[in-house]
Amino acid sequence: MADENDALMQKCTMPNLVAGSVVMAFEEVCPDRIDLIHKNYRKLCNLLVDVEEWGQVVIISMLTRYARTQFTSPWKEGAVFDENNEKTFYDSDSEEKKGQIEAKPYIMDPDHRLLLRNTKPLLQSRNTAVVMSVAQLYWHLAPKHEVSIVTKSLVRLLRSHREVQYIVLQNIATMSIQRKGMFEPFMKSFYVRSTDATHIKTLKLEILTNLANEANISTILREFQTYVKSQDKAFAAATIQAIGRCATNISEVTDTCLNGLVLLLSNRDETVVAESVVVIKKLLQTQPTQHSEIIKHMAKLFDNITVPMARASILWLMGEYCERVPKIAPDVLRKMAKTFTVEEDIVKLQTVNLAAKLYLTNSKQTKLLTQYILNLGKYDQNYDIRDRTRFIRQLIVPSEKSGALNKYARRILLAPKPAPVLESAFKDRDRYQLGTLSHSLNIKATGYQELSDWPAVAPDQSVRNVEVIEPVKEWAPLAKERPNKPNLMTSSTQMMKMRKKRKDHNSSGDEDSSGSNSNSEGQAVSEEESSEDSKKTSSDSGRVQVDLKAQWSNQTKTRREKDQKGASEEKRVEVKSKREVSLLDLDDCELSTLAL
Repeated sequence: MADENDALMQKCTMPNLVAGSVVMAFEEVCPDRIDLIHKNYRKLCNLLVDVEEWGQVVIISMLTRYARTQFTSPWKEGAVFDENNEKTFYDSDSEEKKGQIEAKPYIMDPDHRLLLRNTKPLLQSRNTAVVMSVAQLYWHLAPKHEVSIVTKSLVRLLRSHREVQYIVLQNIATMSIQRKGMFEPFMKSFYVRSTDATHIKTLKLEILTNLANEANISTILREFQTYVKSQDKAFAAATIQAIGRCATNISEVTDTCLNGLVLLLSNRDETVVAESVVVIKKLLQTQPTQHSEIIKHMAKLFDNITVPMARASILWLMGEYCERVPKIAPDVLRKMAKTFTVEEDIVKLQTVNLAAKLYLTNSKQTKLLTQYILNLGKYDQNYDIRDRTRFIRQLIVPSEKSGALNKYARRILLAPKPAPVLESAFKDRDRYQLGTLSHSLNIKATGYQELSDWPAVAPDQSVRNVEVIEPVKEWAPLAKERPNKPNLMTSSTQMMKMRKKRKDHNSSGDEDSSGSNSNSEGQAVSEEESSEDSKKTSSDSGRVQVDLKAQWSNQTKTRREKDQKGASEEKRVEVKSKREVSLLDLDDCELSTLAL
């Protein structure tokens, strides 16, 4: 199996079109074999721009997981970025204070920087999946001051189809919780359009709520006032929840938001009214003593509200703050006793709770009403209501069976409750990797691979070094060699020797032809010739050069003549053969006429 994995990663040396498929196969076969990536890491980083688009997505995903295991975190608090690691000219160690503790500068690994640098151009890709992959890589790997590079590219994707918008907005909603400054300059890009689908509107509303602060809250609230009037009921209800979140997060506008929600209680739409009641109930828990008038106003609207959740919220407020509205709460209980049997289960449960709290605080007026409601709940069809009724009866009504439990009834039912915290639904989604199915569904999907934590100490970076082996040069045939030309720049001494040899050869031939000459005459002649040669040496050197040139030209001329002669003979043979063939085709009579 190990040999197969090694062979699989060695195929990354093949053309760029194959690299994406190889990495995809690697992710399916052995995604945990990080050691196989070491030698190919730099090659894959350099190949990213040339690989086809879907291959880029797979490679970036793999390199993101690899980088989280091989490099140290660039998010350390108080870290000073010093990638050059050079001191200024005038700095000296003597000037530094001995007792001063300086922050150790963070030096990014060159391979870490290589990955960030080579993926940055892909933000301009036309493929939305590639842009989203690079965005999640920067979110999980880049220093915090560099993550904002991806903002414009993500906003550009909002002009795509609604399916693409949905995924991109989900990721932006997660990012905007932790880093509002990234998308605050592009706040207008998240305004809701009338043509947007409901799920797109809800996500944009979520992002606008995350971006709200003291500087832009007035603009956002004006936008929300328009959204509340929308014909889309689900979107209008989500807008009211967003207003409640803004009121909770920004204390300066809490009263303004609360007054606006109270005005919505007179809206004709029941959904808007019900959602307003629920949000007001949560807001009143933060400052209950200052808003008793709002509770009274909600009690007056109780008869006109038909949504079960809204009616249950008003009943809970009456029971929780019954001491602040001592005259209104018993009257509300009286009305609920008449309609108890036809109410929804959630309303019945809150009615039982209201009766128990009023029995503890105002038993003179509500004792009989409480017993009547407890008897109705004892025989209700829903077993949750029956069980709650029996428990409340034993808790608040003293008897021999209850024992000492009723002593703690007030502490149990009227205990102070913490104010609810209105949080974004995307607060905990950052535990999943951005752009994955698990992040979109907010649940761990099958096949999801979690990102590992940053190592405290970076592993040895030499494992990514590759030994470069120079290829052996193969023998290649040279061009057709030309005949060596005689060296025209022959030295004078060599020419003298050649001249002397020729003279000696001529003199030996003369002696053979004339045998009658004496030795003395030969010696005299040779002495005369040698003296003449020494005198004419300088002039002969020039003649030898001319002779050699003439010799070379003669050789080339004869070679050309031979080639021409051979070509003419071949033509002659071809003509003769053709003539013989034509003669064979003639008849006897024709041959006789040719002979004559």
